[in-house]
Amino acid sequence: MPVAKRISLPQFFEYCVQNYLPVAIYRLPGNNAIKVIAQHNQVLTHFKGQNSASLSGFIFAPFKEDKNYDTVIIAPHIFTTADNLPALNFADKRVKDMLPEKMAGKIKEASRQEYIKYVKSIQREIKQGACKKIVAARVVKKKKPAQFDPLAFFEKLGKKYPGAFTSLVSTPQYGIWIGASPEILLNIERGKFKTFSLAGTRALSDKNADKAWGKKEQQEQEIVSDYILKSFKKVTKNTPQISGPETIDAANLQHLRTTFTYTGIAKSKWPAVINNLHPTPAVAGLPKKNSIDFIMTHEKADRAFYSGYLGPVNLEAQTNLFVNLRCMQVLKNKLALYVGCGITADSRPMDEWKESKMKSETLLSVLKV
Repeated sequence: MPVAKRISLPQFFEYCVQNYLPVAIYRLPGNNAIKVIAQHNQVLTHFKGQNSASLSGFIFAPFKEDKNYDTVIIAPHIFTTADNLPALNFADKRVKDMLPEKMAGKIKEASRQEYIKYVKSIQREIKQGACKKIVAARVVKKKKPAQFDPLAFFEKLGKKYPGAFTSLVSTPQYGIWIGASPEILLNIERGKFKTFSLAGTRALSDKNADKAWGKKEQQEQEIVSDYILKSFKKVTKNTPQISGPETIDAANLQHLRTTFTYTGIAKSKWPAVINNLHPTPAVAGLPKKNSIDFIMTHEKADRAFYSGYLGPVNLEAQTNLFVNLRCMQVLKNKLALYVGCGITADSRPMDEWKESKMKSETLLSVLKV
């Protein structure tokens, strides 16, 4: 009896791309297993909040929904590991022409001068009392290497940053996105809802090993922690178990992190929790509405799925959603890397520019390998 040919992950990914099938390939922090979720057809399921509580699959959400970007779920028609992939004949009837990618958004790179000017405009907004904090994001564009392989890049990311959530998402509507996120938005397992307050950033170095955190970073962290507590109070009266803040390493950086664990929340409440949490002050600012309005009006580039959230939901009795940080969009001839820094009244504009460069190195260092 002939032995069935084993399908490799590169073959599987290429098949999905060629047949315009949504696919998500990911690895959870501290776990070597690479998981794969893919659809038989091109039509993505739209996430509709509380009405979608029982849906399962891989959720992919933008920073803010608009005419170009929706929150979608890749249905788990196929859900398996990278070493147990099915034969390449599962696509529904192939369309003749590729569905149009929603690439209408602005993907414009900001110069150092433009970014510093943007940071200063945020500080003026804060001093006027409209906000306590606003996150300033920017795009770093790099020429795509001639032989760039998204899957190989994803695998390198996972090896270099085993403590991050690494992902490769491809859809005909939104193209290819790759990321390595250190930040959990929501984990649900064994009846426990867990989230992190992750804010404050500095370089990972011997010089900073025993150094106390500055006022600006501590303030950032407190803002996010207070926001999380208020967000959960809208869903539950239960008191969380809180640990931290602690210093954690994430790629070439360090952050302050506080962990919040809740019990006694109905599993069906997870969309309500997400709706209250996203976007957190760690990626938008505070107050939420004012900071988002400012970002949407003044930021040079559309964030698209940067600082949105993504991950598997209702699979293997777990939900694991991560903030889409340290990510990049694969374009025709370019790679668009997205980074952002939290701006407060105590921020130093040049330091924020340097911090954004440090954050871009998470992906750029792998690109150079």
